[in-house]
Amino acid sequence: MNHETYIPTQQTPPQENTRIPCSYEDTRGPQGHQPPPPPRPQKTSRLIFSKELRLRKRGDFQRVAREGKRLVGRYLCVDCRPAKKARLGISASARYGSSPERNRFKRLVREAFRHSYATLPSLDLNVIPRQCAKKATCSNITDELVRLLK
Repeated sequence: MNHETYIPTQQTPPQENTRIPCSYEDTRGPQGHQPPPPPRPQKTSRLIFSKELRLRKRGDFQRVAREGKRLVGRYLCVDCRPAKKARLGISASARYGSSPERNRFKRLVREAFRHSYATLPSLDLNVIPRQCAKKATCSNITDELVRLLK
């Protein structure tokens, strides 16, 4: 009795796509090369909030508080003092609220500063939030910033 089977000497060529997908995989896979998405149009008129437009050092904030004048509105307190060009600093402490609330306020103030930069006088500004600023919109902040600095 012979238990050996005949095995041919030529091997079958490997198949190209031998991978079997799992049941949870997307069976379509990539459909060839896809071109990269088109570039987004850039707005050139938008003011970039660069380092030159910010109060960055502790001494700058202290100088504005010491030598400047405080203007109080419904949503903001603004300390301001004359300067060569308008610069912005924002002081939102933990006393104002949680970090998402503080970050939202800072975003709104930066956007208001960008929108109204051309009309603002040359002042160093330090903006401090008031509690009602949590309900304020960007237009409320912009209007109040312009109104206080006129």
